[in-house]
Amino acid sequence: MCTWWAKWFNNARSDGSEPKTSVRQPRGGRSTDPDDFPTELSVYTIRVPDGIKSRAAQLGPAVGEFAERLFDNPLPWAKVRQGHKLLRLGQHYTAKLLDAAFRRALEVDIIDVHSVERILVQGLKEETIPQMPLPGGRFARPGNVFAQTDHYHHWRHRPHPGG
Repeated sequence: MCTWWAKWFNNARSDGSEPKTSVRQPRGGRSTDPDDFPTELSVYTIRVPDGIKSRAAQLGPAVGEFAERLFDNPLPWAKVRQGHKLLRLGQHYTAKLLDAAFRRALEVDIIDVHSVERILVQGLKEETIPQMPLPGGRFARPGNVFAQTDHYHHWRHRPHPGG
């Protein structure tokens, strides 16, 4: 940060206090303090996840449990977009398929809607591709043809005639 910017920022604060800083986070990490948000708006930030949780519970018990765990953090409003995606999945897939996918995600402790969507897509691909038995080979031979016999073993380890 430029020194002139820091001077201007410090002079702009009416009480003369230092600006709030946070600990440096690793790449991709976040440092959000819930106390920085206005308390009068916390009612709205809690109401939206609660509505998503109740609508998710209507899709199935595993979906409802997944939604509970999704919003079980100090910043529930940070997961609202994933919650809306969870509800949109309910418009595209049957409740039985959704419940099975979310149950599978809960078993391996994956609390990410995008991962569950991949589970659903992969599951549908596996369901739509019929597993046909492989046709018999045109020149199929029984397994004993490939077995090593004493004759083969003897020939392999025979001393060289020249020495």
